[in-house]
Amino acid sequence: MTVIRPIRTFFGEHMYKEAMGVTGLALAAWLAHRQGIGGAAHVLWVSLIVLSSLVIWRAGDFFAPASSFIQNHHNLPQSIKAAVIDAVASSFPEFCVAVIATIQLGKAEVGVSTIIGSALYNVLVIPAAVGLVATSPIKVGKDVVWRDNVFYLAVVGLLYIMLTQFAELQPSGEVQTYWGLGVALIFLGTYLLYVFWLQRDYRKYQREHVGEPEPESDEDEDEDPIKITSEGGAWMWIAGMMILMGLSTEVLVTSAINLGDLLTISPVVMGFVIIAAGTSVPDTALSVISAQRGHYDAAISNVFGSNIFDICICLSVPVLIALTISGETLIDLKQVELVWALIGATLLSFYFFWSKNYTLSKAKAGIMGLTYLMIVVYVVSSGA
Repeated sequence: MTVIRPIRTFFGEHMYKEAMGVTGLALAAWLAHRQGIGGAAHVLWVSLIVLSSLVIWRAGDFFAPASSFIQNHHNLPQSIKAAVIDAVASSFPEFCVAVIATIQLGKAEVGVSTIIGSALYNVLVIPAAVGLVATSPIKVGKDVVWRDNVFYLAVVGLLYIMLTQFAELQPSGEVQTYWGLGVALIFLGTYLLYVFWLQRDYRKYQREHVGEPEPESDEDEDEDPIKITSEGGAWMWIAGMMILMGLSTEVLVTSAINLGDLLTISPVVMGFVIIAAGTSVPDTALSVISAQRGHYDAAISNVFGSNIFDICICLSVPVLIALTISGETLIDLKQVELVWALIGATLLSFYFFWSKNYTLSKAKAGIMGLTYLMIVVYVVSSGA
């Protein structure tokens, strides 16, 4: 009973039975696989993908009250809180994927494809989910469109340049891309520029709201899975959930690649679709929660802040780690056209957020969701 109680608390009453059901299915499939029963391996890997995604999802729920406490404690604007605190915390699964792919598996392209797929998911599916759960058309702040969206578009362009301009022709006639210290520093410098931009906006916000009383929270604290009473406690919860996400991400990556081997689907495609969707669950949870509470700027800003962090930090830090271990990192990503899909999706989101006086309607949200499905179907069917 002592072991079950924290598990039940973690998943919550609404998800506990489903999580235990998937766990039982995974255990049964593992036993059947050991007995050599055909098809058991497929069930095992699928159930582990679902279970690890559920854990990542639920861990993401615990970020909401912790990051909200920090935001209220420092009186941060909603958009900046989402673009930095939520983005850093909820992007940790993508960071773990990049580290595992680069250091452990020696397949850095799996990390790159996962981050591209996650960014595509974030920029299309999350706004679609937020738009559909909102009770009225979403009014998006101009800062989110002209700061976060435009800066993110520039970062995606930078990613394309890094993948194409650092390609080298090998004696065998094959073109290969290697990333080293220069690429890592460019990505890190770009993220620092984004943080400085946010800091400038924060100072402007403070000057414009000097002397104003702190706005009362309209959130129902009873809905939060935990009660935060100090900033130290908030950071402890965030750190604990990041560790749990890291362990779950290891299971997700291993299961997805093994399932891909059984289905003869390349690890790059599995990363772009399956791993990307699994690691993007915390972003979805945070944005939907923000939207349900009426914080539309936070819901949308988290999308771009998370994507900027994914590309700039989650791709550069593993490269720096690899430099100390084995030298420059080979990026054997032949599907560079995936970046063009991401650029197109970013331009589409920019237009939808900007048009009709910065309003995202349910119709626009639906189109964004369908666009994502069409891209995924194309990538899987073409074997990209």
